[in-house]
Amino acid sequence: MQIPTTMRRRVPTLAAFLLLLLTGIAALLPLRISEPRPASAPTGDFSAARAVAQLDHIAKVPHPAGSAAQADVQEYLVGELRKLGLRPEIQTRVAPSNADSPAIVGSVSNIHATIPGKKPTGRILLVAHYDSVPTAPGAGDDGSNVAAILEIARVLKAGAQLRNDVEILFTDGEEYGLLGSRGFVDAEASTYRAAAPRQTVVVNMEGRGTSGPVMMFQMAGTGLTSAVKASGAVTTSFSAAIYDRLPNDTDLTVFDEAGMRGLNFAFMDGSAHYHTGHDSISRLDAASVQDMGDAALAAVRQLGGTDLSQSGPDATYFSLFGTVVSYPAWLALPLALTALLSVPLLLWFGRSRGLSPRGAGRAALTFPLTLIGAAAIGMAGWWALSLARPDFALSEGSVHHLGRYAWGGALLLLVLLVAWYRWARRKASPLDIVAGVLGWFAMLAVVCAVLLPGGAYLFTWPALIGLTVLAVTLRFTRSDSPWRVVAGMVTALPVVALVLPVVLLLLPALGLSLIAAPLVLAALLAAVLLSLLEPLPSRRALTVGMLATVVAGAGTLVVGTALDGYSADEPRPVSLGYVLESDTSKATWVSDGDTSQTAVGKLLTDDPTRYDDRIPPLGDAVLANGVAKAAPLDAPRTANVSSTEADGVRTVRVRIQAPADAHTIAVHAGTGAHQILDATVEGAKLTGGPKRPEGNWGWSFSYAAPPAEGIDVVIRTRGKGPLPLRVVSTAAGLPDGVGAPTLATDESWASWPSVAGQTFVVRTFRI
Repeated sequence: MQIPTTMRRRVPTLAAFLLLLLTGIAALLPLRISEPRPASAPTGDFSAARAVAQLDHIAKVPHPAGSAAQADVQEYLVGELRKLGLRPEIQTRVAPSNADSPAIVGSVSNIHATIPGKKPTGRILLVAHYDSVPTAPGAGDDGSNVAAILEIARVLKAGAQLRNDVEILFTDGEEYGLLGSRGFVDAEASTYRAAAPRQTVVVNMEGRGTSGPVMMFQMAGTGLTSAVKASGAVTTSFSAAIYDRLPNDTDLTVFDEAGMRGLNFAFMDGSAHYHTGHDSISRLDAASVQDMGDAALAAVRQLGGTDLSQSGPDATYFSLFGTVVSYPAWLALPLALTALLSVPLLLWFGRSRGLSPRGAGRAALTFPLTLIGAAAIGMAGWWALSLARPDFALSEGSVHHLGRYAWGGALLLLVLLVAWYRWARRKASPLDIVAGVLGWFAMLAVVCAVLLPGGAYLFTWPALIGLTVLAVTLRFTRSDSPWRVVAGMVTALPVVALVLPVVLLLLPALGLSLIAAPLVLAALLAAVLLSLLEPLPSRRALTVGMLATVVAGAGTLVVGTALDGYSADEPRPVSLGYVLESDTSKATWVSDGDTSQTAVGKLLTDDPTRYDDRIPPLGDAVLANGVAKAAPLDAPRTANVSSTEADGVRTVRVRIQAPADAHTIAVHAGTGAHQILDATVEGAKLTGGPKRPEGNWGWSFSYAAPPAEGIDVVIRTRGKGPLPLRVVSTAAGLPDGVGAPTLATDESWASWPSVAGQTFVVRTFRI
């Protein structure tokens, strides 16, 4: 029987599709996470079951820095380290973070212990923070990693002694401004030899959610790619390049600034629970704990036998089919330029072999419209969804069912790309269009090589490999050969292998509010796959298919938005805070949300407003609000007030005491008639101001975990009259007896830091 011509023409396409499918599966397999090992696992193996069993003592209730609950966690950790034969010490000090505005100071107590090496060439610093935010138990962030370190320490003690020292550091006050790591670095700074910081390698373990594969998302310093390969964690230097330009920080930021090298590991799925009361043990995926433990332990073991006095060159690195590919970072720009120069060479070479420079140029000139469209779909989609569902905006896009919205956006993006391809095919061949798209990959490679060198590989290798495939195809096939269409599809193989995993990793990391970024990358990925449509269906069939896809994409978004409900496992975020201005006994409900919130909305009876002068810590946003009943709450107090003046400079000394339940106290100085020259808070030096000249309270600091006896503050100022100080204490929870709603089982306070679930008490002093 003779096979129909159309079917014969489809066979190469189907073969290419199968090859692309297998490549995609192979690229995504490393994103799977391991099954958690039981408590009966061999002593030399990391067991998630053994680690998770300790969380009842570490992450059962909120335990912010300075709280009684955290003191219990500290006692437990010290006891467990002693059971392992270690000699833990508690390092207590006042740590400042003067670079922030406002400055942050805090009383922190780090826990430190050392597993000695046989012949150290340096040390591995194994780090996780043991404080939680005030409103969350912190099972994922960062209790699971504290427990994992205890299990790693047990494994290391049970095995052969490593060459290098392994130091365990449980930092305190990370959630308030990385205070524990700052305190640790400050305490050690005076003891460093000139080269010593580079001989410290930090392995930092973080939780940005409650589940998902572990990713090594940041490398500080150089010469650590061997440890990354040993860890088995998914990684890419693209994430490190992006992270370095974001305002987000972890403890590794501080160690990096101090000249140490390090690796940052985290799992990021389940981010809707992040920093909420539902970041609990029951929602933590033990498989992610296993993945983290295996990765960190393998990295420590590799570093434990390495000469840490030696370092290597900076590198570009990325996961590929379960391994890590790396090469010197200085190659990024030469390779990108090679790719860019290859584009005109291909057009010249292919001109006499069936490639149309005009067709390729036409495709290249119009292709940016699809990237702009992808960004527009993401931004417009988020705008529409946040209007339709204000609760989504309250969670800043960290929704429970991100996948359905990603699918809806992807289907709309597909229609846009098919419409562009259909238009481009009127005057260009499939190979012309692929050449035009690869030209954009080459240009983006050069841009990234200059601005984001760690991410240039995402575009460089698809361009280099794709252009080579096109050149070989043009050389050895006729212009009417069906293999030319197949060659266009084959150019997508490196894009699928490199870009697809990054798109899927970015989705949970960025959330719905920033979905435009992965959609733009997805547009680049899909553009080189459009040859799969060849031979193109009839115009009518293609139009019907596009309309059906639009309906499917829009329907996914609309139905998903309408039916996306909440449960005890997937709670609704709500926002309500309480403010008491003790000078006037005025009480106010405040909220980041609106009146649509269940049980909360009815309390928000006034027009949204800003609180810049009345309550300076809340001044950055417009808040919904309503009149509340005044509660008999303790307010900040002052003691030991004194003032001296010399040469027009007044030195004010005061002890400020926070209410017993306050986890933070913020002190704002009035700068309308005063200039703050500098200050000392519990011995920590702070620079002067104003730092916010647009407000009346232009200089300030926050103190985390204020001691019961208060904090001693010395301020040097110029100006006439008493110095106004507005002091705001913050405590977790809402007061009793004022009509505060009780959260239902399917609700949680919105992610910290915010006003949600917080009580603010304001008092003004004139000194």
